[in-house]
Formats: sequence, C-alpha cells, structure tokens
Amino acid sequence: MAPPKTLTDPRALKRKVSSQILQLPGVSGIGVPKGQLTVYLESDSEDIKDRVREVLKTVSPESDVVFLVLGKFAKQDSD
Repeated sequence: MAPPKTLTDPRALKRKVSSQILQLPGVSGIGVPKGQLTVYLESDSEDIKDRVREVLKTVSPESDVVFLVLGKFAKQDSD
C-alpha cells in the first residue's frame, strides 16, 4: 500500500495552494511537470516570486518551487 500523501508531495501541494497562487497578479499557471512544483509567470518578477514563496511557506516551508516565465496564458477556442 502506498504511503499517505503529504504536503511534501508536489501534487498534493499543488492542490492545496493552487487557488491562492493563481490569484496573484503575474501568475499564468501552476503545474507539476517532472514531479516539481512549477509556477508559470507572465514576466520575470522577483516580487511575484517572493509572493509565491510566502504562500508556500505558510503551507510547506521546506518545499521547492521552480519558476518559468512563459508570458500570459490565453484560453483557446476549441474547434
């Protein structure tokens, strides 16, 4: 049987903090590619990175986060 998921598990952490992080201006998205919590940013901003780290610190202080600057995400029409 698998051990219970904890907040050190990137997927569990993503579920816990997604709503808070996605509300931050300048954050385009959040994911867990290759098992690493990744926050996608509109621009390379230390202020935004610090805000994300503050959210993570309250939930899982030892967690690592990767930042990728990909610009603003836009919803695409499905044809």
